[in-house]
This record gives sequence, C-alpha cells and structure tokens, in this order.
Amino acid sequence: MGDEDIMLTFREITFDDYAPLQDFFYRAEGHGSEYSFVNVTAWGDQRVFFWQDKPLILSRFGSWQAYLYPTDPALIEPLRADARERGIALRFWGVNAREAQQLQALGFSVRPARNSFDYVYDIERLCELKGKKLQSKRNHCNRFALEHPDCRIEVLTADRLEQCKDFLERWYAEHEAVSDTDYSAEKCAIAHTMKHFDAMGMEGLMLFTSEGLAAFCMGNRIRRDMFDVNYEKALSDIHGAYPTINRAFARYIHEKYPEVRRINREDDMGIEGLRKAKESYYPDLLLEKFVAEEAV
Repeated sequence: MGDEDIMLTFREITFDDYAPLQDFFYRAEGHGSEYSFVNVTAWGDQRVFFWQDKPLILSRFGSWQAYLYPTDPALIEPLRADARERGIALRFWGVNAREAQQLQALGFSVRPARNSFDYVYDIERLCELKGKKLQSKRNHCNRFALEHPDCRIEVLTADRLEQCKDFLERWYAEHEAVSDTDYSAEKCAIAHTMKHFDAMGMEGLMLFTSEGLAAFCMGNRIRRDMFDVNYEKALSDIHGAYPTINRAFARYIHEKYPEVRRINREDDMGIEGLRKAKESYYPDLLLEKFVAEEAV
C-alpha cells in the first residue's frame, strides 16, 4: 500500500457490534477465549474497525498493544498499513499453532504466550469426574455434600448480581491480604460483565450453604460446541466449594446445551495457584496461543 497507507479509524465496541462480532467469533474454530464478545469488551481497551464488513480489532493492555489476529491472511495488509501509520510494530495476538507456522513462514517472529494458553475439558468428564485422576475431586464434592447437607444450587440471574458483588468484596479482601497478585484488571472485567449480564448472554450458578453464598460462576457460549467459563469464585475456607460449583455448572450446561462438548476454563494469567488448580483437572486440550511480530 506504500504511499497510500492510511490509519484505520478504530472505535469503541458497542452493542450494535454484537451480532457481527458474535458471528465472527462463533466461526473462529481453533481459537481461544479471546475470540468472544465478552472478553473483547471486558478486558483492556479493545477497539474495532470493519474492513469490507470484516472486523479488525486493535487491543491495548496498558502500554502493550497488538491486533487480534483476523484469521484471514488477506487482512494482514491493511493492518500492516495501519501499523506503519501509527508507528508501531505489526503485532498479532491470539494466534493459534497453525497460524503461527504460517506467519513464521511470512517472516514474523513468533513466541508462545504460555500464560494465555486456555484449559479445555471434555464436558462429560467435568460432569462425572470419572477416573482415578479425578478421584480427589469427587472426594472433595462428597465431603462438601456431607458437611453441608442443606446446600442448594440456584441459577444466577441479573437480579441476583448484587449478592455476587457483596461476595466479591469479601473474596478480594481475603486474597489481596495474602497475595501480591494485582486483581485490578479482573475487577474491572467482572464489573463490566455484570453490568451487561443479559445483553452479553451470560449464564451462571450460585452455590449456597446455611451460612450464605459460598460460590458462584458465570460464562457464555462462544462456539457451537464450546462454552466459556469466564469467572468462578468460591470461599477458600469452605472445603469442596470450588469442585462442587465446577461440576454443577458443567452439568447445567450439558443438560441445557446437549451439543456443547467442550468447556473452556480460559487461561491462568501466569498465577501459580490458578495454574495448579486448572492443571489438577487434567485438561483434554491445552490450547496454545502465540504472539507474532513482524520485524521492523
């Protein structure tokens, strides 16, 4: 494009973009949880430009910025021109393994983004927790049921989110007191998602004991056969609350959407405890993602 380079007019993503973006994301087979309307609006500063009706997304996370890989190599050139005009490197994120090889062949430097790998599980395994590897999870669920015989699980709806907000204040206070993890981005993401719970097609469950709310989770369907669990929180002093809400949500999804075969529990953000927790369920697929950057 050379002398005709123009800076694309990326703008804020609105709910008018929901239908075309959902259509694009729904067809993004082989890609991770970045390719969902919830995550491109809840995390960072992500903006859209439609190039001949095809969405291009420029993502900013603090000072770091990159384009969400458009999945169509033909769309690399307009983004290359935009990057030149902005004076930034042409950098893609959300790149899957196949695309990483293609971009490497085109001269891009490619590196794995391990902290962003998604943990994907067969839904029936999470529903039943069968097998020796998941014996401890079954034991935790059984102990929870014995210790809390009056526990109940209820569907999370928008009119019950205030209970979850109060719960989160306690959860973050407890975790920030013993951890140096920065939860500020996650707090903003959850607040945004709760604000637009119905509009973004969110669904969830709440787990109660006699003492009140013990855990909740929420997610949304991002592919025909994949459901994404965006957030899951439980009180750490209630033994078995996490595996109980995890299993209950898998069963809820499986019953409501029989065609959904996989649950994506997203990445671990490089948090050691979160990585161990997600690995402890032995994912059927660790969905690799890469960052690709063109040499200047």
